[in-house]
Amino acid sequence: MSILKRILKSLVALIVLFIAFISPSHADEVSKLTETDDLVIEGQKEFQERCAICHGEEGKGDGPYSFALVFKPADLTKLLIENDGDFPFLETYLIIDGRDMIKYHGTRLMPIWGNRYSQETWSSVSPEYASTLVRGRIFELLMYLYSIQEPAL
Repeated sequence: MSILKRILKSLVALIVLFIAFISPSHADEVSKLTETDDLVIEGQKEFQERCAICHGEEGKGDGPYSFALVFKPADLTKLLIENDGDFPFLETYLIIDGRDMIKYHGTRLMPIWGNRYSQETWSSVSPEYASTLVRGRIFELLMYLYSIQEPAL
């Protein structure tokens, strides 16, 4: 099975989980999840370590390195607002991962985290498990990003 098919199959599984557990209709459950589950906490740690330099500590696009960039980084707290109350789970996943987008859109300014995570993961686990760990790290980031969304009006 091609890598793209495996990624899409895994993404479909993640999307199903996301819809089942983290849809806007389960807002109360999300607040409980952020208090009790370490997904959001680990995603926040990853965000602070990797993303805050450009996107800012609170995800508003005002990180200390943002002044040096050609384009201002996105305000990641407004993804719900900008998408009519729907969190763009798949699109955000693909942007963070970046490995497939480069094939279709040429170069990009944001780092391709899928490649970086893969390189880091290969040094610690067997390559057959690397893609699962990469998806997990990105999923943790998505959970954190979801937790910092400003409410859609």
